[in-house]
Order: sequence, then C-alpha cells, then structure tokens
Amino acid sequence: MSKPFPPVRLSIIVPLGPNEPRWPALLDQFSMLPKGSEIILTGFSHSQRPTELDNPPEPLRSLKWIWCVSDKGRALQLNTGAAQASGDYLWFIHADSVLTQDNIQSLLTSIQQNQERLYYFDLWFYDKETRWLSINEWGAKFRSNKLGAPYGDQGLSISRSQFFELGGYPTDADYGEDHLFVWKARQRGIQLQPCHTKLATSARKYHDYGWLKLTLRYQYLWLLQATPEFIKLLKTKTFQ
Repeated sequence: MSKPFPPVRLSIIVPLGPNEPRWPALLDQFSMLPKGSEIILTGFSHSQRPTELDNPPEPLRSLKWIWCVSDKGRALQLNTGAAQASGDYLWFIHADSVLTQDNIQSLLTSIQQNQERLYYFDLWFYDKETRWLSINEWGAKFRSNKLGAPYGDQGLSISRSQFFELGGYPTDADYGEDHLFVWKARQRGIQLQPCHTKLATSARKYHDYGWLKLTLRYQYLWLLQATPEFIKLLKTKTFQ
C-alpha cells in the first residue's frame, strides 16, 4: 500500500509592475488557497508595497504574506521572489491572472499524481474583444501540449528544489525569460505536465497594440528564440 502524498505547500509569486492596476482582484481569489500557502509580491521599490498587506481581511490571515523589492527586470523579480519562498512548490502568477478553485485543485492534483515536473495551464483571455483571440488560445494550447513551450502567462509551477537546480529564470535575455526557462527545464530532462484547466489572463496588450500586429510579432520572437533552444534539446537527447 503506497504512502499518502503529504500536503503540498505552495509559494505563489506575483511580480508587480509600476502602477499595476489589476492585482488587487487576486486578493479574493487567494482566499481559495490552502491554509499556510505563501504569497510573495515583488516590486521595484518599497513605495510600491500594497497597503492591503497591513491588515488583510479575515479569509486571508491564514496565508503568509511577503513583500520584497527587486532590481528592474521580470526575471530578476521572479528570482527574487523565489529566493524568499519556503514552500515545496513555486507557482508563478501574473498580476492580471484570474484564479479559480479548479485551477488550484488541478495543480495540487497534478503534483500529487506526477511529482517533480513543470506544470502549466491552458491559456484563456477573459476580456477578449475579438474572436480572433480564440485562435491565440488554441495556438497556445498547441504550442504547449504538442511543441512543449508554454509561456509564463500560463501559470508555470515547479518544485523549489528543481527551480534552483535550474538556476532560476535567465536574467541575460532581452525577452522571453519564461520561455527560455521552460526550454532549460526540458533540456535537463524535466517533463511538462498540463493541469487541464483554463487559467484566465488579460488580453489588454492585444487591445492596445492590435491583434494582428502583436500576434505576428510574438510568433516571430518565439521562432527566433525557440529554434536554437530546440537544437540544444536535440543535442542533449543525442548524447544521453
């Protein structure tokens, strides 16, 4: 008879940009997390520290709250937050993400069923103003499940020990630190694990810059970055 899997201790890391307007909506959603979960918010200055941390509402007082300051750069923010974490698993969430109970439960179930993997969710835009964004949602699912390249807005999660073994997010990349982190994990033999629930995020960049323009730019940047990483992956498999 197999031993029961111990409760998973989560550290949720949320990088906050200057004047980030959407993150307070996460407060109500964090109340769905298991007691003892850790919320780590990372900003660029102490003046950014949210006043909500001084007196969180009753449902949130069972969570551990940490505020930390990072040098500018998304990778530095994520790594700084991870350095403060004490949970068994790190869960990187964007400030404009929308969590559901299904997201949380599917992550915990995935961890219990398949330990020591890199977990991610299906992408879903909660504020899409054009049906064309449904193509992007489908494309993200194909890119993740078939090509093995989920992005950071899909709620990447990994054990704390594996994260530091990989060296964290690369800080020398001009863009796509989350994308490169996934490739590095795969090159080290870590399997990807979809959680099979939709994680909602904002489509505001597509609204601001235009769907076609931004979609084409993202595809170009992805191919530019993915091609050499795929070659590295093939080499690691060849010499194993």
